[in-house]
Order: sequence, then structure tokens, then C-alpha cells
Amino acid sequence: MIIVEFSDEREFLTHCLRKIKEISDKSIQVQNSFRIVLTGGDTAKLLYSQLKYLETDWSKWYFYFGDERCVSMDHPDSNALMADKSLFEFTPIRKEQIFRIPGHLGAEQAAFEYANSIRTIISFDLVLLGLGEDGHIASLFPGCDLSTDKDVLTVHDSPKLPKERVSLSLKRMNLSDNILIITKGRNKTEIIRRIKLGEKLPVTSLLPKKTLELYYFSG
Repeated sequence: MIIVEFSDEREFLTHCLRKIKEISDKSIQVQNSFRIVLTGGDTAKLLYSQLKYLETDWSKWYFYFGDERCVSMDHPDSNALMADKSLFEFTPIRKEQIFRIPGHLGAEQAAFEYANSIRTIISFDLVLLGLGEDGHIASLFPGCDLSTDKDVLTVHDSPKLPKERVSLSLKRMNLSDNILIITKGRNKTEIIRRIKLGEKLPVTSLLPKKTLELYYFSG
């Protein structure tokens, strides 16, 4: 894992956008499409508010989600709603380009439907992930079984509310070409230190096919 630390928010965002553009441009050039997995959280919301200005062929982008909370579609905790309000509403993206996790249906049904929607995708081009203070990624928390062969997991006992969630599995994330972890805040200093020490955590279990980078703005 390559860890890049920033002391300036603008520089942090610039590097995030540059990385996304680099991968998206190459994917569109090679395969005429770009498949990106979105993450939730305040850092992602900040990034998406700038991503909407990216100069790109939005018709070639396809959006997926790394996890979702089992809440109503209009609930403020919904990752899909956040992406709608900060990104999708400002770009010429068609609804057919967005593959949501239907968390409002409950964990079991949502996981079943989302697994079917990604069944034919061999690999995502880029997975964006946030980072919890405990080292969790998406809705994979320390102590959970990371060895499953499933693509999509149900979570019924999340240590963070809401307890019911749906998440991509570690196996599915590691099938992706590139992973970019984005995080900010002084409260993340300790987990960054633990990652550097190589502690066994969900985040240190990531191993995509091409690149794995973590961008951290200490804020």
C-alpha cells in the first residue's frame, strides 16, 4: 500500500481527482467504459462535490457502491442519496449507469439483488473506500469474517448505526484493478500509524490487481 499524507485540503482533493481521471481516461481509452465503486462518508461527499466538474465523457462511466445502510431511500444515512445530491444531479449521467444497493429492501434481499446486478462484471476499474478509525472499510469491520467467497455480504450487527448493512466482500474488492482509500481528520492519525505497522485489519487485507493507495489529509 502506498500512503500519501497531505496537510492541505486543496492538494488532497487535487491528487484524488487526478488519480480518478488517470484511471478513468485509461479505462475509457482501452475498453470504452469506466466502472467505479463509490464510497460514503464526509470525505467522499467533499470529493464528489469537486468530481462533478471533471472533464470526461460521463456517458462511459458506470457507478456502483461499496456498501449501503439498510434505510429508506430518502434517509440522510443513505450513501446513494448522498451521491445523488453531491454528484449525480450535477452531471449528465443516466439512471441506467447507476447500480444502487437497494438497502431499503432489507439486508438479505438487497444483497441478493445487488449480487445479481454485478454478476457479469469481472473486475471494477476503481474502488473508492473511506477509512474508519478502527480500520474498517465499506461495512467490513474488525472481527468480521473476511474469507467468504460471496461477492456481497449482509451485515446485521454493525458496531456503527444503523446495524443492518450490505457490503461488497473483501474478495470482490480484491478482484478490482485499483483501490483508492480516501480519509481525513486528526482522529485518523492513530489508525494510519497502525496501518504503517502492518497490523491485521480489514484495510490492510486489501490486495487489488494493480494499485492500492491511501490518501490522508490530516486536517
